[in-house]
Amino acid sequence: MTDGNRFYADTCDHCLRPARPGSGIATGGLLTAAYRCCGTTWTCTWRIVPGRILPPQPRLNAA
Repeated sequence: MTDGNRFYADTCDHCLRPARPGSGIATGGLLTAAYRCCGTTWTCTWRIVPGRILPPQPRLNAA
């Protein structure tokens, strides 16, 4: 079976294009991913799928 969403992409509500997460936090089998597109930001929580590409963790100490 081929995974049609290899990057935990979500759809932008404004332009209806897929947006890949810029960062994410994986814990307890779940991923909370952060997205940015068309000047808006949002998060989405996913169940982790083995083999799917996880986004990088956020840089929490960045200025």
